[in-house]
Amino acid sequence: MDLSVVIPTYNQAAVLSACLSALAGQSLQTDQYEVIVVDDASTDGTPAVAQRFAGGPIALRLTRLEANRGRSAARNAGIRASRGEIVALLDSDVIVGPEFLRIHLAAHRRYGPSTLTRGPVVSVPNAALVSRRRPPRVAASPAYLDTANAAVAKANLMAAGLFDEHFPGYGWEDVDLGQRLKRLGVRRVFCREAVGWHVQPPPGPDDVPGLLEKEHARARSAAYFLRKNPRLETRWLVQWTAFHRALYWLAAGGGRLRADRAVRMAMRMRRAGLDAAGMLIMRAALNHEYLEHLRRDLRGDVVLA
Repeated sequence: MDLSVVIPTYNQAAVLSACLSALAGQSLQTDQYEVIVVDDASTDGTPAVAQRFAGGPIALRLTRLEANRGRSAARNAGIRASRGEIVALLDSDVIVGPEFLRIHLAAHRRYGPSTLTRGPVVSVPNAALVSRRRPPRVAASPAYLDTANAAVAKANLMAAGLFDEHFPGYGWEDVDLGQRLKRLGVRRVFCREAVGWHVQPPPGPDDVPGLLEKEHARARSAAYFLRKNPRLETRWLVQWTAFHRALYWLAAGGGRLRADRAVRMAMRMRRAGLDAAGMLIMRAALNHEYLEHLRRDLRGDVVLA
């Protein structure tokens, strides 16, 4: 088997169905790839969605964790269970086109086993819009590995030690593994046409507590990542530099722009057709919140530059 697609999921049954439908329509022969869904102890209809596809045209296996252990543990379970030479990493709220796996596989065959293929991840407000979108004209990413859209040989993942399951919150575990793969000599190849469409409904006022908790969790993981890898590259990636702190302090109006106000402003700008500007305002407020919590998490552990 050429490819194993590993998808961790937690309480995302509706969008998981769209994700699996896209994978069932790939241009590869169905005996060339399998799909492994790792259910991280969901409490919704996730098992039923996966089972519905298990009897379909693709080789799909469901692995269910008895307790919620986080994305690193879920991905590791899927990688260990995989049978393909190459592991494609995808999130359950990402939808792909029919050529997605063929593009990743062709790049691996062209560039050899020490290759990590990456594709762009583009946000859309709902799954219905995916069919109307075209790949971005310019696409790049500073992250060596992004688990929303990547493929790498299973042997290299095992040699790098898989995902670190000690990250305390959301984020940075893929960047950490990407650094280890890079040190092993695995070369990144960016595949612009292998787009992953990330379904992200626009947030409203009721979503603000969840958005803030996500930034706080991202800060906890960033602090762990920085302690684990206290290098300039890591500081830049997690935005713990004087430049980033000044940038987002200014972007957040000297720290006065709070998340709830930014979300309301983004909603008004979206209604006016200024979606991108609204997202920038909201991101400025959330990033300032993230950096403030990262400061607290790091206090006493590193020298603040």
